[in-house]
Amino acid sequence: MMYALLFACMSGATALVVRTPATRLSFQEFRKTLPSNFNVVQSGGWYALEQTATAKLAARNFAKLRPDLPPTFDVEEVQGGWSTMETLAADPKGALVQIVASLNRKGETAATVSADYLDAILALLRAQGKGFDSNLVDGEWLLVMQKQGSKSPRFQKLVGKGEKPGKSYSDFDVGHGTFSGTVKLLKGLGLVSSTVQYRPVADNFDRTTVGGGQPGIVLRRISCDIVDASVKVWKLPKLSLRFLRKKGGYLDFVYLDRDLRVTTGNRGGVFIHARPSFVTTMLS
Repeated sequence: MMYALLFACMSGATALVVRTPATRLSFQEFRKTLPSNFNVVQSGGWYALEQTATAKLAARNFAKLRPDLPPTFDVEEVQGGWSTMETLAADPKGALVQIVASLNRKGETAATVSADYLDAILALLRAQGKGFDSNLVDGEWLLVMQKQGSKSPRFQKLVGKGEKPGKSYSDFDVGHGTFSGTVKLLKGLGLVSSTVQYRPVADNFDRTTVGGGQPGIVLRRISCDIVDASVKVWKLPKLSLRFLRKKGGYLDFVYLDRDLRVTTGNRGGVFIHARPSFVTTMLS
């Protein structure tokens, strides 16, 4: 399914309309509420009505999410401020999927994505209170986007430059408390593998009231110790990468559902993973 971001100039400012499956569904429901004799032309046409329906959805969602925005998030650094935040609240997940799909079509990397725009989406995703969940995270994932932090290891940055969506696998084995990763390089002739021992920890948890219910605790962080790393090129023997074995790292789960996993690392990197079954839809 296609995702699109539509831009239109209104009163000298840039207005952003996020068009995703969620907003389309909201528009369909909105149309059902219109009387049979409703005059679309006099109301500015269907696009104007779509804007109205999306704005209503965005306002409802933002009212729920705003109290749980990360306390360290600075909305003043986002172009458009609260207006942009409310617009993106219509469907933050859909907006992120659109970014991934756009980068894939253009053959670009996450370095081209506006930092404040991405931060706004991540803040809204985090506000939904969907952190680490052992049942949801178990199994195979594909890396579809990553944005290296300023403190990311040089080797990780080097590997990341040649990485394309869907070429890096991550497999969580909840039963053994590990996740393994493989990255294909050199047009598939090279393979970098790693194994990480992880453990959920109480650090950096969130208190959330999403949905207006009772306050709850959202687990965010897992400690990460790289216990094994290696590289294999073509038919050459596997080479151990002992210098990559490190302890004391961590991943913070910004957002997790059955389709998408968004995490940030202790070196500042942002990693977007998707289920293999969702990647086809995501990148179409």
